[in-house]
Amino acid sequence: MQEDKIQLLKDAIDELLVESDLDSVISFACDNVLENGVTHPRVYLLHVRFAEEKPNVDALAQFLWKQSVNYALSRKRRKQFKEQLLKSDSADLSVTVDIMQIVRNVFLEFNKLHPHRASEVGEVLAYCIAIRYLNAAQLAAKMSLKTSSNMPVHGLDGIHAVVDNDALTVYFLESKLSSSANDGVADYADSAGKFLTDQKQYLHEYSLVGDLGNLDTLTGEARSLALQHFDAIAKPEISRRERSIGVVCYSETKHFSNTIPVSDGAVTAHQVHFSNNFSGELSHHFGSALKHLEKQNVDPNKCRVFFVAVPDVNVLRKKFYEVMGK
Repeated sequence: MQEDKIQLLKDAIDELLVESDLDSVISFACDNVLENGVTHPRVYLLHVRFAEEKPNVDALAQFLWKQSVNYALSRKRRKQFKEQLLKSDSADLSVTVDIMQIVRNVFLEFNKLHPHRASEVGEVLAYCIAIRYLNAAQLAAKMSLKTSSNMPVHGLDGIHAVVDNDALTVYFLESKLSSSANDGVADYADSAGKFLTDQKQYLHEYSLVGDLGNLDTLTGEARSLALQHFDAIAKPEISRRERSIGVVCYSETKHFSNTIPVSDGAVTAHQVHFSNNFSGELSHHFGSALKHLEKQNVDPNKCRVFFVAVPDVNVLRKKFYEVMGK
């Protein structure tokens, strides 16, 4: 009977999962399985893909803007729009204008004088990473709760979940945009430490899932079972794994400036050159993550950190909002 319930829960969570072709704009360099006898935190090194010799930041910005539709709109709202499209005349796509306008309106106005305030591009990136690398469905579209484009979303940057190894795993997402990997992971560790010691915020995040999350589009026993598993107040006895996920998108000035001449050889030569050099940072980034997590009394065994290298995070920010039309 318990196995049947676990399978039903898995099917329900899987139903919420959408695809994200993150590999088209982000390349995987390496990750740590064992570092000096230590396995955690799990650290992943990712970077923007190249268009021959140039890091293709434009393509990344375009991709993340398109993914913002799934990130920012609740599953209920997305299903409603999809039904409108299916019901409309075969050539009528006018509803797509409404969709993009609604999504655009919930994002912050980009301020050129204070670009650091615009961190939402990191949140969308974290959403895509959770789907691609954790195979974890979004539980609540927190952006859809905003009533003003100039109102930031407080708390976690995302809540995702997956059922594996016969248990529910809940992922708490924290995204950081930073001028360096060390500063970014320090900010992540600080946020993770504060969240894990803030019982009020912890229970609030779970209540968002139960009251306003994507679970409301499920039906029947699957919906009831899922809601029980995310009711941390009334059902504290239900077993669930909880993991903290840090996505640190940062300016990697050293390795992006280490270039090779353009030639008529393999078109991927520049990306391979960067990726090989960048992979040499694994031990350093792992050490930084471990140091900062331990400093904040965060258990590294419950953490995964994704470092995403771009030439300049402020350029990515600017391009993201330009594509959006902000």
